[in-house]
Amino acid sequence: MHFALLAIWSAAAVVNPASAARTDRPDGPSSELARFIYPLAEARPAPAVVVDTTDAPDSEAWAASAKALVTAWFPEICRLLATDRFTPPREIKLVFKKELNVPAYSSGGVITISAHWVRDHPEDLGLVVHELTHTIQAYPRSRQTPGWLVEGIADFVRWWRYEPEAPRPRIDPAKASYRDSYRTTAAFLAWASHKFDERLVPRLDAALREKRDPLPVFDELAGKSIDDVWSDFVSTLPPRQSK
Repeated sequence: MHFALLAIWSAAAVVNPASAARTDRPDGPSSELARFIYPLAEARPAPAVVVDTTDAPDSEAWAASAKALVTAWFPEICRLLATDRFTPPREIKLVFKKELNVPAYSSGGVITISAHWVRDHPEDLGLVVHELTHTIQAYPRSRQTPGWLVEGIADFVRWWRYEPEAPRPRIDPAKASYRDSYRTTAAFLAWASHKFDERLVPRLDAALREKRDPLPVFDELAGKSIDDVWSDFVSTLPPRQSK
């Protein structure tokens, strides 16, 4: 029964809820099945979302889509992560800046977004999901918190839950590492979750919230170290073509 349910959920999770017409009804792990897989996850309403386009008035239309996305996906991300001890912010603020040297970044409950970036990449609403994940992660400061894993979890939520049909990164098995962060780490987490245990990401998230070393979670769920799991993952990758 357990494995059958996991298979059903995995198939359902590849439906993309990203289209503007469906931001109010995201598919994915918001069902009784998700609560079966993630027993710690709770239903959490989205906080108030405030938009500030003072510095970039031409971003208003895109900002409205981003606001709808935050409202729809905040509860979903809470379900994906181990947020039983998480106090949600009362407000999330989306601030658009005319000049910014990165596409977006988050600090506390504020997500700052480059108006120039979204003007050139109007389809890139996924960056909001990545930064929104950071506002929910909100891990306490600890030497046990590897930055590459924090970014990998945020990209896992974005690329393997919000945008599962997007092109996958081309990983060079000879040079890559699970510590490469972002999509490389996310791809590894997605593969390991499917291969060993769908609870991997929420269990890693729980360890980070409790200021514990998250890496022993791989030993617990996969029965082997993260280095051995990475070796298994790398063995499935096609070799890079030499030019």
